[in-house]
Amino acid sequence: MTSKYLFLLILCFCSCSSFAQEDSEIVEVYGLILTKGELVAYEYVPFVTVALKGTNRGTYANYEGMYSIVVKKGQKLVFSAIGFEDREIEIPKDIKGMYYSLTVELEVAEIAIEEVIVFPWPDRNNLAAEFLAMQPNKAAQLEDIAKENLNKNELLALAATSDMDGKESSSFYMRQQANDYSYQGQQGPQPIFDPIAWSKFFKQWKKKKMTAKEEQMIKILEGENE
Repeated sequence: MTSKYLFLLILCFCSCSSFAQEDSEIVEVYGLILTKGELVAYEYVPFVTVALKGTNRGTYANYEGMYSIVVKKGQKLVFSAIGFEDREIEIPKDIKGMYYSLTVELEVAEIAIEEVIVFPWPDRNNLAAEFLAMQPNKAAQLEDIAKENLNKNELLALAATSDMDGKESSSFYMRQQANDYSYQGQQGPQPIFDPIAWSKFFKQWKKKKMTAKEEQMIKILEGENE
């Protein structure tokens, strides 16, 4: 007799549970987010934002385009990702059960940007003057000046005579510290036995000697002109 009552109780509990599931407003929406591919028919869209419209709730898909979110029946989901058109889908109200599979296809967004021509103006004043005057002949002259200012040899010469900025000084200091740490606790190399250092020294010495000779020749020529 006890077993019979126990069986009826379990049957009643299961019936109530299934009835509650069917009448529940809560549903778990899950699925994949795809787009049309070039090499294959469809491919996954990773890390898509899945937002519940009108609220601050949401989630995002994983690397393989899989997502899952719990919503109420009749609410709307907005799927958005960079490079794709937003997609808004309303969850049906007549869903049976507490799970709903939804596969979403996103379309690639086409963005048209107008053509822009960039001229290497020498400075801001020339740029402002060209916008106001719009003279093609003057623009060509300024472009030639800009090309001369951007000449590789002139830039290298300017860099050789310029001091290091903060970033370069910091990088040089860090390299020097790393070099010192590599010889910590032992005798470091002696530059006097370094052939590369001697080669640099001879090159600088020859360069300075030639420079001094040239200065002497200039003085002699100036004396003859007098």
